[in-house]
Amino acid sequence: MATCEHCGTAFSPTEEDARYCCNGCEFVAEMIRDSGFDRFYDLKQGLATAPVRSRPFEEHDFSWASPLITKGEESAATKGGSAAMDCSLEGISCVGCVWLVEKLFEKHPGAIRAAAHPASGRLHLEWQAAQCDVPAFLNELTRFGYVAGPQTNGAPDHERRRLAARLGLCGAFALNAMGFSLPTYLGMPDDFEFAGLFRLITFLSATLAMLVGGGYFIDRAWRSLRAGTLHIDLPIALGLISAYAGSIAGWAMHIEGLRYFDFVATFVFLMLGGRFLQTAAVDRNRRRLLRASPLPTHVASGEDSVALDAITPGLSFLSDPGRAVPVASTVSDVEAEVSLEWINGEADPVVVQPGTRLPAGAILLSRKSLVLRAEETWEDSLLQRLTAADHSERSSPTLQKLLRIYLAAVLVIGIAGLIAWIIAGQTVTGVQVMISIFVVSCPCALGVAMPLADDLAAARAERSGAFVRSPTLWARLRNVRHVIFDKTGTLTLERPVLESPESVDSLQDDAALALARLTAGSLHPIGRTLLEALGARGQRLLSKYAPLEITEHPGQGVSYDDNDHRWTLGKAGWVGDEADGSTSLCCDGQRITSFHFRDTLRPGTSQALAALRARRHQLWILSGDTPEKVRTLAKQLEISESHAHGALDPNEKASRVQEIDHGDTLYLGDGANDSLAFDAAAVTGTPVVDRSLLESKADFYTLGSGLGFLTTLFAVADARARGVRSAFSFALIYNLSAVILCLAGHMSPLLAAILMPLSSIISVLLVSLPKIR
Repeated sequence: MATCEHCGTAFSPTEEDARYCCNGCEFVAEMIRDSGFDRFYDLKQGLATAPVRSRPFEEHDFSWASPLITKGEESAATKGGSAAMDCSLEGISCVGCVWLVEKLFEKHPGAIRAAAHPASGRLHLEWQAAQCDVPAFLNELTRFGYVAGPQTNGAPDHERRRLAARLGLCGAFALNAMGFSLPTYLGMPDDFEFAGLFRLITFLSATLAMLVGGGYFIDRAWRSLRAGTLHIDLPIALGLISAYAGSIAGWAMHIEGLRYFDFVATFVFLMLGGRFLQTAAVDRNRRRLLRASPLPTHVASGEDSVALDAITPGLSFLSDPGRAVPVASTVSDVEAEVSLEWINGEADPVVVQPGTRLPAGAILLSRKSLVLRAEETWEDSLLQRLTAADHSERSSPTLQKLLRIYLAAVLVIGIAGLIAWIIAGQTVTGVQVMISIFVVSCPCALGVAMPLADDLAAARAERSGAFVRSPTLWARLRNVRHVIFDKTGTLTLERPVLESPESVDSLQDDAALALARLTAGSLHPIGRTLLEALGARGQRLLSKYAPLEITEHPGQGVSYDDNDHRWTLGKAGWVGDEADGSTSLCCDGQRITSFHFRDTLRPGTSQALAALRARRHQLWILSGDTPEKVRTLAKQLEISESHAHGALDPNEKASRVQEIDHGDTLYLGDGANDSLAFDAAAVTGTPVVDRSLLESKADFYTLGSGLGFLTTLFAVADARARGVRSAFSFALIYNLSAVILCLAGHMSPLLAAILMPLSSIISVLLVSLPKIR
């Protein structure tokens, strides 16, 4: 394994001296060096970030920014001052990114300030009205691997902000409660002038902490009970309610041994801190991708914009380049090229003629919109079923069982302690014993340690190029015994690989310019491969010359005319040169050079599958591609022929997964035809490719080009499990010791206040120590 010099992600090199994990990282690294922004790497400090991939080479639509820019400038004209706008930003992840974005904006005339926020993925811009070309800046950002998009106000981000606000307030309440409880522990007499005031402040601090933070856990515990499940928030809520109610009783009856107000406030703060840590990384990965879904929300029909659920048979509408056809339709006007990879797994583009029936999910590769006639409603569309299926969050059955046993034990022991002391004639002591058992048995240590274990595991996974979206992934990943792969785009790369990069590097400038023009904005996989191969050279040439109109010849290639010369790129033999199976670049019918491509496995695939076999995982291939191709690939990868199935439609894929799955399957796929199989599998992952759909419902996604992340994921899951087991073992010993003290009547609020943070620190150390094997 090697480490990318730009993003820091581990990758499997295809060449001995490879320094970058993808063409995008190589391109951005060159841009940074050429622009004199080398300090970016000093500020980045070796932090692993997401690979750049194809972002700098893609065409990006910033039409959404025009209304925001206009609104900002109108506001500046009305109220005075500078114009401003807020948007989301894909690709930002560290202080180096913040610095680079600010420096890029400062270069533009009229720019005032750019404030990027990696935690929230937001970008705030301020500029002098009518004096700054904001769209030009947004386009420049893409050359450095950052893509701006409209600001979203999703529920996860809103929840994270609320949790952060609760955490900050409860931190202040905890400090107040501890500060004004300290005099009591140091021997403050009851008749001290300010003793009553100190206790009142402690009570108010605990009460506010319960209202602001405790309510979060109590509400979630109540909702889980109503849903018939147990959640770790339930013992937390039980301990909080017991400690707070007992403290009020102790304060009212002047029983010092029942006053746990400082414990309540501190406990709420620590639990909120653990929960915020647990959700922050997951939410960050969920916001990391801004790319629009290939599935449109509306289609254009004449002057109208028609919602998908309003499509009726016979409706004539436009299908835009790069977008999926939402319903089965018939081509109405001209021939075009489409991709059916989403539906049947076939990677090769298909030429369709007027009158051809297209299945739902076909993606238009041509540069111009295509007129189609709908043949069905959205409700009857296969694509509707694939995109509507919901992969709901799943909890760990083991955790459910442990919580059930844990809660039952705490309740039985607490009530037994109360009854025993009442029989002994000491009712007050019995109440104190029961409350203290409920208090010290709160999973405080695990409430902080387990979120930290999840955060550390997610950080380790990111360094291998995998990004976790589900907080319950790790426990389910440990149960996996069957790893199921889609073929095209999952085991193989989503685009063909150029066999001889020197055929691009050796082009004269006029030929390189022609190739850049012919491939810029192309959705064809070969065109995108060639544009990336041109790298920074191609982008520089495109920026120097005005664009020209490109003519498409479906099934053959593309062409344009310039200065009495006709440049073409397409199948060899199309314009008179020799037909030899290559893709040729020609000028006036004379071949300049030819390009040869091959479909290839993702880097490190054989090694990753060998490592999985060594872990005794069963390997499967379920594909919509032809059985012959699937069998050939299975033989190459040493996968049993009985475990390799081709020509499967989405329903058949899902049925196969259901037959295999016993809560122990990991399914890896990238197309719409994998969606139903996703819903049947226990764990799901997807490589983010050019036209991705599944990252929004996967447990994790990967931005790298190889499969090396798989072995890392399982190793990280094992390391996390060892840390969590150590923390559980310590928690068991701690709780048994604390319960014995409680039953003996020796537990006090001071001792509880000392033991709680101490146990949390030890648990944190235990989950931090395990190393990946």
